[in-house]
Amino acid sequence: MEYSERHRRMTLEHYLSAYFVKNQGVRLGETTVLSHKVHGNDPKAPGEIRIYTDQDAGRYYLKENDDNLVLHMDVFHEPASLDPVYVARRIWQGVESYFLQLRDENRTEYSKDKVTELTRNLAQRIILRTAGGTGNIFELSSRSVELVPEKARKPETHVHLLFSVEPKFFDSLLFIADAVEQAIGNQGFEIRRVEKIIHCEKEMETKSGLGIGLGLPGFNSPEAQGYRAQQNRLQIIMNLAGAFGSVEDAARFLESLTTAGNIFLGSFAKKHGDGDLKQTLLDLSNQNLVKKGRFAFILTDEGKAIRDFIRNHQKELEAQVRKSIRRYQIVKHNYRTYRNSELKSRKSQLTDHKKVVNQVDQAWVSDIAIPETVVSASARSYLEGEPRMTIKKKDIKVFGKKSFAPIDTLIAIDCSGSMVGEKIRAVSYLAEHFLLTSKEKVSVVAFQETGARVVVPFTKNYQKLQDGLRTIQPEGLTPLAKGIVESINLIKKKRARNPLLILITDGLPNYPLWTIDAKKDALKAAGMIAENKIRLVCIGVIPNESFMEELASIGQGNLYVVDELDKNSLVDVVTQEWKQYKS
Repeated sequence: MEYSERHRRMTLEHYLSAYFVKNQGVRLGETTVLSHKVHGNDPKAPGEIRIYTDQDAGRYYLKENDDNLVLHMDVFHEPASLDPVYVARRIWQGVESYFLQLRDENRTEYSKDKVTELTRNLAQRIILRTAGGTGNIFELSSRSVELVPEKARKPETHVHLLFSVEPKFFDSLLFIADAVEQAIGNQGFEIRRVEKIIHCEKEMETKSGLGIGLGLPGFNSPEAQGYRAQQNRLQIIMNLAGAFGSVEDAARFLESLTTAGNIFLGSFAKKHGDGDLKQTLLDLSNQNLVKKGRFAFILTDEGKAIRDFIRNHQKELEAQVRKSIRRYQIVKHNYRTYRNSELKSRKSQLTDHKKVVNQVDQAWVSDIAIPETVVSASARSYLEGEPRMTIKKKDIKVFGKKSFAPIDTLIAIDCSGSMVGEKIRAVSYLAEHFLLTSKEKVSVVAFQETGARVVVPFTKNYQKLQDGLRTIQPEGLTPLAKGIVESINLIKKKRARNPLLILITDGLPNYPLWTIDAKKDALKAAGMIAENKIRLVCIGVIPNESFMEELASIGQGNLYVVDELDKNSLVDVVTQEWKQYKS
């Protein structure tokens, strides 16, 4: 290891140890507080963090028998309900990056197997808590612990971590804190600066538990209660928007509860599933937002307040949802892949107005950078003693060129009855994420019952995409051949640029197009994809793997077989394919 690296590590180790031996804590970066003690804060002063010097974190949270065995780290953010699985996976990556860096610093004792072992051991010793649940990093990353249901989560103001680590590895704390900050930002939330640390003794007796700010003076003040009520209201709205696909649909759902007999609830059950709808109503009832009347569900006063709040602040809420979708960080998944496509995108040459170069002998007249040319000519004329400015060939500056591969993406969705609920919401989320992040044209074709229709024509407009997705109601059969043909026709009609066809289905075709054999017709339609030089990506589930493998082969496309059609797996797969096609 270089002297500077060794010196930096020893400095950090001595720095932290010096504070810990005094029963004090430190701030890492702008948002993170670290100590061996319990932390707390007053909602009226969220930037001031208290470290209770008489309350050992290991004893308080984990019932340890000795002091100073457990480090307590809190990373602060705006009130939010974070996904603990995603945060855990980011921390895992951060820990692994740390040990890989140690290996790269000429530490020969850190072999590949040693890095894996150290990463796993530390991951098993880090306990994480967010509003979504609690567990060690290893358990959460593998989803082997029970999480808090999304609709029951209450917003928190920090990510809470407990762990033990040897002093020689104290610099791993920087990687962990950085990973948590990235996880917060990537889920669409803001990190919060820690303005001040106050060391004091615990003033009031509190009950133990994984939390912060329990039993502090002022916690039950009217101001604090109003603050928490407002944050809870925002979290409820975001949960409803996630459950129904948009803020607009969340508002329509609440308004449907004010109509006689809830006559419009049936349309929500068709799209989101009767079971999901009942669970949503139960959750709202438990939160005292809805109550069961004699003949129907009705909104309580608080429920009406949330409904009115959505209508009065719909634009701001929608902007927050778009921000969250745009900043969503991809979570890597394991899946089986069958690759058949070698199709490359065709790139276009565009003028790069940010890059100015000397002109060459090729055609350049239309791309002259006039201000830069004048400046160059003026300077040369002055230096050469000319009485007035003249422009010569060597003065001419032109804009450079850059290559660009526009990709128009069509998502063909199986909208049969089996896709109702979480699956169709995941596909809708994929379409929104893709349009907001790629800024290129996206189209959606739905196939169900006996036909297929264009739900969203090729567009860059987010509102048009949402309006189209809102019309989808999964039901009926799977006319896969018709869905493929309709997709090909739309691509040809609109002359899509470097067309990418994403085919998503959880079942087998069961309605034919040309013959009486639905599977045979689907395979014939797949051949038309290859004939039209369209890059194909199929995403299916395990039960239909063998058929989808054959279809992808005939269509000369790539197949991904996932455990379930959720937004994480879909966004991961499609983003990978899109980047490969664009490069």
